[in-house]
Amino acid sequence: MGSHDWIPQRASGVSAPGGGRWAFTLIELLIVVAIIAILAAIAIPNLLEAQVRAKVARVRADLRTVATGLEAYRVDFNDYPPNDGQFNTLPIELTTPIAFLTSSLLVDPFSDKERDPIWGDLARFYTYTRIVTLGQAAQLSSAMRSPPVEGVDAPGFNPGAAERYGPWRLVSNGPDKKYSDAALYPADWPLFGADVPYDATNGTISWGNLLKTQRNTVEVLHAP
Repeated sequence: MGSHDWIPQRASGVSAPGGGRWAFTLIELLIVVAIIAILAAIAIPNLLEAQVRAKVARVRADLRTVATGLEAYRVDFNDYPPNDGQFNTLPIELTTPIAFLTSSLLVDPFSDKERDPIWGDLARFYTYTRIVTLGQAAQLSSAMRSPPVEGVDAPGFNPGAAERYGPWRLVSNGPDKKYSDAALYPADWPLFGADVPYDATNGTISWGNLLKTQRNTVEVLHAP
């Protein structure tokens, strides 16, 4: 018999010398489990971060698309559309009678599973806010078309909003999946509500919103 005529094979159950069978020891099994756990600990966070980065890229592309639709609407009507009145979703005027967008209900990928106690599914969509002065807000004929507090540039509401945003603002909740408010940041923080920016350098899944405005071509505003 040559030196290579008999080769033990554990997987096939070939008998080992002495009539027994090869088997994994407990130590070997523990080593395999530990290696798998280490690989999983490395791979899963990287996968999750890749998903977040992909969603951020999608949000920025969506907001650019909506911004293009808003500017096309203004060219035709010499003004921007009013607030929809339904949880600040995109106004229906962007889709009918002229289709500047294919749908006014664009889902924010960071809020796609949200359900608001009052508005239900409407919490899932991007937020559009038409910025007006206090006088313009008072002239609106329907309360359902009135902008929210953050849409009114006036003392006690959102002073300086028109200077910061221009006539409109678009917001995604961002990777923390929360519309930022005063409870989430220090009392002396100089940014108001949705102005709190998402910054990936603080961690891929960090607090803050993805924001696009008529005045700012970038997606975030920065503290002065």
